[in-house]
Amino acid sequence: MKKLKYINFVLILIGVIGCSNNDDTTDNLRNVQAQFCNNYAGPGAAYWNMSNGFFLPLKKVPIIKNPGGRVSFIEQPLLSLEYPKGYTGTGIRDLQNFPIGIDIKRLDNNVFFRWIPNVSFVGISDFNQIIAQEINTMFAEVGYNPVNGFEPICSRNESQNFEGLLVNFNGRVIQFGEFTGIVWVRSMVVPGLGTINSAIQISAAPTDEFDNRTLDTFLPFNFQLYVRPDGGGFIDKDGDGSPVHLDPDDNNPNIRHQG
Repeated sequence: MKKLKYINFVLILIGVIGCSNNDDTTDNLRNVQAQFCNNYAGPGAAYWNMSNGFFLPLKKVPIIKNPGGRVSFIEQPLLSLEYPKGYTGTGIRDLQNFPIGIDIKRLDNNVFFRWIPNVSFVGISDFNQIIAQEINTMFAEVGYNPVNGFEPICSRNESQNFEGLLVNFNGRVIQFGEFTGIVWVRSMVVPGLGTINSAIQISAAPTDEFDNRTLDTFLPFNFQLYVRPDGGGFIDKDGDGSPVHLDPDDNNPNIRHQG
């Protein structure tokens, strides 16, 4: 079974890889307006748009400028991210759904990033159940009590048929207490098995620094996942000519994207 192919994300990455040596990323993103919501602009809004498959006007690939370490998922060592100084990372463990993913957290617990490229859910009939679970995870990781309330800033929940499969994107921008977070889930219903395969991402930071953390942390994380650090194209971990965002199994050179 093929994994969900991130067609929109591919188009974004093709558009953003450039050759400029000028560090004008902030200027490029400052006036970007968010899609699917009102009155939200800037780098955080651009990051939200990127999650939804919209062009991101960057002049060069974002990188971690002050590396502090690297975290890898033990069972899949090629799933690896370099993080800044002052952060730590762990592999995600859940005996119920067996996810593959990593969490990265700033040492003061105020900045949190989660990436799960694949997790299976059984017995879930509503895509909102999955994103609600991850929103609660975000609250818990930064120590926020949701009974104090939160405000959805942007929201999108959209399904479409793709090569005979039901594919859903469910995303939120949320402000809660002193924090802002972006949570999105891309899900695919597996016919005949009664399961939903999902990719999940969470990015949370204090609201007054969310734009800066987008530029120096969250965007570099995302580009490590898909783009070579020299800007020379997409990552192909197993060297089979099929890039990671399309390859059904980028750890096996005998399995590659067709067409």
